[in-house]
Amino acid sequence: MTASRRIDRSVLAVAREIDARGLVIGTTGNVSARVAGDIRITPTRQPYACLRGRDLVTVALDGTVLRGCRPPSRETPLHLAVYRRRVDVGGVVHTHSPYATAWGMTGHPLNPGLEDQSYYEIGVVSCLCGNHDGGTGQPRDLGHALGSSNAVLLGNHGVLAVGRDPAAALLVARVVEHMACVAHAQITMRLAAEPHRGAVFDMSN
Repeated sequence: MTASRRIDRSVLAVAREIDARGLVIGTTGNVSARVAGDIRITPTRQPYACLRGRDLVTVALDGTVLRGCRPPSRETPLHLAVYRRRVDVGGVVHTHSPYATAWGMTGHPLNPGLEDQSYYEIGVVSCLCGNHDGGTGQPRDLGHALGSSNAVLLGNHGVLAVGRDPAAALLVARVVEHMACVAHAQITMRLAAEPHRGAVFDMSN
């Protein structure tokens, strides 16, 4: 099996898994992988269960579509911004997982103080404020918000997770959703115990 075929299989497997795990609804979200100097990315508005290698789109780092029978994800500029800034990244996954998306809408960084954050080299997950539906957020702002972390919240538009390959990026996205679930539980329990203090969004102390 060629390297490009293995990469295609990885992108397809992760695309199906984000759907199966409930990290996206329908055809939302997207997955990409670096291939030499280009990327392979899922097409827009195609059911993940039906995707085949021929459906993936090859895009140059300057945004030029090189190969594909379908339009690439409309959030391709966000993926490209990551690949251009982070040479260590080989895979990018964008999810709409419910707790992380809800947390992003608060505009606050996500920091429940879990051991998982250092174990998976995620740290505090920054939030890129504003509306970012359909990849309209500024890639320059995305690069700044992501920094050296492996994840960033896209305001009202879910999570962008990165890794050495799509599978590693998927794991980061799953950890971020877990972090948001724990942070929600922390706030709920703190409010139940001290109802007059109000929500505290940095739970690390």
